[in-house]
Amino acid sequence: MNNGFASASRAVGREVIKIERELVHFFYPVVAGVTVLVAVIVCDKLESPQLAIPFAIGATLTPLASTREPSPRRTFTYLWALVWITLSVLLGSLLSRDAFAFAIIGIVVSGLYGCACGLVGRISANARVIGVLSLVFFAIYLGSPETRLGALESTAMVAFGGFLQIGVLTLLSLRREPLSTWAISAVAPSALQRLRDGLSWNDRYVRHALRLGAAMATATALALFLAHTFSWPHQYWLPMTIAWILLPDAHATTTKTASRILGTFIGVGFIALMVGVVLGAEPSLRQSAVIAGFGAFLMLAFIFANYTVTTTG
Repeated sequence: MNNGFASASRAVGREVIKIERELVHFFYPVVAGVTVLVAVIVCDKLESPQLAIPFAIGATLTPLASTREPSPRRTFTYLWALVWITLSVLLGSLLSRDAFAFAIIGIVVSGLYGCACGLVGRISANARVIGVLSLVFFAIYLGSPETRLGALESTAMVAFGGFLQIGVLTLLSLRREPLSTWAISAVAPSALQRLRDGLSWNDRYVRHALRLGAAMATATALALFLAHTFSWPHQYWLPMTIAWILLPDAHATTTKTASRILGTFIGVGFIALMVGVVLGAEPSLRQSAVIAGFGAFLMLAFIFANYTVTTTG
């Protein structure tokens, strides 16, 4: 039994660090990273640093929603993802208050939202990614009561960042995919129909949705407790990490989960090193812009080649 466990562990370890070099892409990831970098620098120039963070995360994470789809399907997926991301930011921001009543409501809604985002995985691979992105954004803004922007301002900046990134990537895609090559895919069964077909309590996505909902509610409650009892900063980290790690996957679930856990800790460790040793406790907005742009590049460049690197970004 021990030999079998050791062999399985080594196999997972090899998969976690293996990079499929032929699947590393640079053009669009570089463009996305530069877009984030330039946008944050513009916010700095306009003396509006409070706009930079929501703008940057909207521009960074929205392109993750689509896999290797052709145009215009890829752009439609981006836009559909942005709709749900925007709604998630608005909901999280509206519930982000220090009042006890809002904390209780936030815990309950976090659990329900986790269930919903886990269940949509039955629809398609893209729906799974959109679900986890929506949950990540919800967790971030639910756990950020100290933000200097109101709910509507935060939502607008995330939406603007995502929309700008979609526009840039779509326009540049015309070089490789001119309008003459665009074609609308055949109509598939509706999302609601795919969600309902074969739905039962024994379905693995139903079980995952229940686990994810319970984990999100527990993580949110624990984060609130730590924040109010020990003044724990950035209380969104715990539920956000849970949302990121527990993305359901039909294939290589163990490998993907290990990659997400390892990548998350590497990314957090890298930021801690940069802030604690290299840049100092309060890095400038432009220094943060470089890190954000590099993170966006890593996420998109290695999304098919190595999931650990993508999660690190």
